[in-house]
Amino acid sequence: MSKIVYSIFIDIPNNKLDNPGWFENGVQVVTDKSLQTKNSLLKNKDAIIERHSRYAKDIGADYKLYKGNVAYQEFVEMFESDFPEVSHYDIVNFYKHWVMKELASEYDAICYLDFDVVPNTDDSIFEAHDIENKFGCAHSNALAAWGKVVAPKNYNTCIRNPSTKYWNAHAMLLEEGYEPDNDVFNTGIMVASSAMVHKLGYFENFRENLDIMTGLKEDEDSMYPRNIQRVFGYDNETLYSYLVHSKEIPIEYLNGPWHYIVDERIKHGGQADTSAKLYHCINKKMEWFL
Repeated sequence: MSKIVYSIFIDIPNNKLDNPGWFENGVQVVTDKSLQTKNSLLKNKDAIIERHSRYAKDIGADYKLYKGNVAYQEFVEMFESDFPEVSHYDIVNFYKHWVMKELASEYDAICYLDFDVVPNTDDSIFEAHDIENKFGCAHSNALAAWGKVVAPKNYNTCIRNPSTKYWNAHAMLLEEGYEPDNDVFNTGIMVASSAMVHKLGYFENFRENLDIMTGLKEDEDSMYPRNIQRVFGYDNETLYSYLVHSKEIPIEYLNGPWHYIVDERIKHGGQADTSAKLYHCINKKMEWFL
């Protein structure tokens, strides 16, 4: 079986960094979070590449790092021409699905790692999961739960909050006649067979799906409270959840040691689990494990 582990590193120009700030009194707060992320990825770049490539070698897989090559530039140009409202951050995250689709024509098994993921094992992610019959991906349902019950007037969160992704996918599914309840996925780590990647068909009807997102975001008669609708967007995980639920794609949830979330709570309350197999440093403190 041919296997590959891949990641993506794009140094987004400062003038194309988005603002993922929350809202206060109806006004979005300006934050430098995207710049902090950019700088952390640059600082840890070489060590992350070494760790990713070593892990791939340990499990008998090829390793590829995708950067701003010609194919990527063409991908960006398509968005800038046809979907100028989509941020460069979101383009990068759509690109990881495009690469997975392309690799599925060459490899039997594909694993994607965000550039803030640090492997801590030589156990094979391919052998640990039923990739022939299920698409491996973690969920963030617990992090989204508050957004289902909070009063709309207090829904002041940002575009990247899991609750926002829940409501965005909820709106897409309802718009197209599906049961709207959904999982909120974290696509920072994905593993699947080529057959499952093709079954997901992420880019089938892609333009139509982005048009649905635009329509829901701009709908003046939306059933969704304004505080929720204003953070609808073009998130790759929203579209992933929509496809999983509308196409009834079987999922193997990676939560636990194979997708161990590292955030500020560890810094202030304890240590990370040393038995975790893949650290996903959403706080961008990859140096803690490198």
